[in-house]
Amino acid sequence: MQRNRLRVTFSALILTFAIAEAAAQAPRTTGQPPQQAQPPQQAPQVQQQAGQPLLVVPSIPLPPPASPRFDPELPTVELAPLLQRVERASDKKFLVDGRLGSRIYLGGVEPDDVTYPVLLAILRANGFAAFESEGRVNIVPDANIRFHAPVVQTDDASLPADLYVTRLLTATNIEMTMLVPILRPLLSQSAHLAAHYDTNQLLIVDRYENVQRITEIVRSLDVPVKVRN
Repeated sequence: MQRNRLRVTFSALILTFAIAEAAAQAPRTTGQPPQQAQPPQQAPQVQQQAGQPLLVVPSIPLPPPASPRFDPELPTVELAPLLQRVERASDKKFLVDGRLGSRIYLGGVEPDDVTYPVLLAILRANGFAAFESEGRVNIVPDANIRFHAPVVQTDDASLPADLYVTRLLTATNIEMTMLVPILRPLLSQSAHLAAHYDTNQLLIVDRYENVQRITEIVRSLDVPVKVRN
């Protein structure tokens, strides 16, 4: 009898553990569908069309307008009457860039002593230059003169020293590309110097006086190389 009671008690315990395990494994139903795990939020992305890169351009202030390079405290004179006197004396007509202004620094020269060659030197001291085109003398910032300087291949005593010109030099005994780093420090910032390798020619744009000097230097260097024994 006692052995049967132990068997019943043991069977009840096993049944209790089985029901508890089944209840733990069954899904919970509360009337609402189970929520899916949400992916981590990402930073919003900028929409852009295919084939068109996104370009962000910062706001850049416009540069101030060009102004004469001389000190505003220096004494200046009215430009228009000065040009009128030079026009009458030289029989030339002037076309002036608006960036030159209405007054100009003469650098100690008396207004009555300003001739056309002296005017070109005064313009150079103020950061401007001149070139002749279609019967008029155009006055522009010296940074732009390289686009307008006329070609002058032979020397002309009538040309002013401060007139910008273009010249093409040819050598037979020396490579012009080797001369560029030697000659470039002898030119102003507004000048231009370049060598053409295939034709062994040197292109120079500068004041006529300095073009003559560079021409003489190139001719002096363009000599046959002496063979050392």
